Amino acid sequence: MSCPFITQKQFHLLYDLTDEYVFFMRKEGNTFVYEYINKKAEEIFTENPQGKRLEQCFDDFHCKTILHHYNRAYTLKQSVSYQDHHCIEDATSVNETSAIPIFDEENVYILATTREVIKTKEMQESTYILESYRKGVNDAALVAMTNEDGIIVMVNKLFETTSKFKKEELIGKSFWVVNSHFHEDSFFEQMWETIQKGEIWRGQIRNRTKYGSFYWVDAIIIPITNETGVIEKYLTIQFDNTEKRRILTELRNIERSFKLITEHSNDLIAITDEDGYLLYSSPSHETILNYEKEELLGTYYLQLIAENSSNLLVDIETFSNHKNKNKIRTELLLKTKDGSTIWTDTSITTVQSTVDDEEEKWFVFVSRENTEKRALEEQLKFLAFHDSLTGLPNRRKFYETIQNAIQLVSENHANFGILYIDGDNFKEVNDQYGHDMGDRFLKHFAEKLVQSVQCQIEIYRFGGDEFVIIVEQIYDYIDGKSEELESIIQSIQHTFKKGWTIDTIHFSPTISIGVSMYPHDGSTVNKLLENADVALYEAKKLGKNNYVYANTVHS
Repeated sequence: MSCPFITQKQFHLLYDLTDEYVFFMRKEGNTFVYEYINKKAEEIFTENPQGKRLEQCFDDFHCKTILHHYNRAYTLKQSVSYQDHHCIEDATSVNETSAIPIFDEENVYILATTREVIKTKEMQESTYILESYRKGVNDAALVAMTNEDGIIVMVNKLFETTSKFKKEELIGKSFWVVNSHFHEDSFFEQMWETIQKGEIWRGQIRNRTKYGSFYWVDAIIIPITNETGVIEKYLTIQFDNTEKRRILTELRNIERSFKLITEHSNDLIAITDEDGYLLYSSPSHETILNYEKEELLGTYYLQLIAENSSNLLVDIETFSNHKNKNKIRTELLLKTKDGSTIWTDTSITTVQSTVDDEEEKWFVFVSRENTEKRALEEQLKFLAFHDSLTGLPNRRKFYETIQNAIQLVSENHANFGILYIDGDNFKEVNDQYGHDMGDRFLKHFAEKLVQSVQCQIEIYRFGGDEFVIIVEQIYDYIDGKSEELESIIQSIQHTFKKGWTIDTIHFSPTISIGVSMYPHDGSTVNKLLENADVALYEAKKLGKNNYVYANTVHS
């Protein structure tokens, strides 16, 4: 069995800093064997699973679940995501795993990354790889880019330093400017034959500096193709012998791992310059936002932010001007090409470097879609403050809203009233027709209340057939009465007198109402409700279908 394309040391360098569980698995027959796990994943196991099969590490249920998804990724030849759970120290966590298949000659591997769904992970892994790759190459290698004809269009600082040529003396010329005439013509013919077929060429070359001295390099030439497969450029990376050859091997594997991760990642990864113009976008921008790479490259990346979250641009701009802060976490609403939007958890990292003695700054955006999570949060928030049967605000929402009403009283010196409403003989509906009919009855009851009052007046269900209405800004409360309140009460009584029909059964219930006024009948919420409840009880004693002011009971 040949060695994996990534060494254990390289794996740990890449993944030991992440808060996610990372597993590198090799396919062996009908199962998978652990090659490496990162430091975070060691929390799951009582002993190191390296070299063990899945069946030796998990129970039958979990093993079958993992095998199913790993084999699905292998069969489809693309990454798959799934959710499962695991237990650590008697605590159960729900996790989301992305499994990426990797085909390396005769071997097949799975790179599985697991995160806790209930927590928002700091998405540092992709940023770390991007920065490590860029800094590592520029610090250790002579880098040049040529067009399809071999004309130099870009060189890095180390290339200038080593060759003694200035950038201006190299750009626009071919590599013959550093040719030492050591190699036969056939050497370069074979090199061109290789790279023109789209294959990577590797070899040792003796070059000549501007002043005539020689230097040997281990060189790698990488054809760069466009999306149609046509070669547009050649990337040349050169290293000095011995120690720098080892560095090249490390960088090749980082490059390969980075490409595999970014091309199959569901994260939206983007790099912009200091002004926010896009320098790089991961393929996920095409699959998730439906933009072609060419449409985005060079554009102002923040234009993808929808107006609903445009206020966050202020935070980003403040962050970009902050010298001592290099990372920000926020939520962004991004626009897709068809005009729809998705919510994302976004990490923005500042990357600074000195190029040609000038300080340069880039921003790395790593965004993960959380649209479904936000929708669930909004749904849970609604359910926390609303009655599940009628959809009306509940008691909890009442206590939150009434504080606003009290604040308005102190500002405009108006009163506000509370109508405590209870249906008469609701128990008979349940007893005679059953609880299902009782629930339908209550839905109609709530709908008729809403129809009876002005749209700006909020109605709250406290439970059963008990409802509370807050009527704000009452200015005609004189001698213990209010014509405005009584008009609302009469409208409710009139609507209920008409009644409603459910499955041919007609209902025209009556209601009793207790009325309390702030601040006359209580300076606290609980006292207002208590007095309104007492008045409600008195209304029922009067024969039901009545209303009573609290001031007539406790005066």
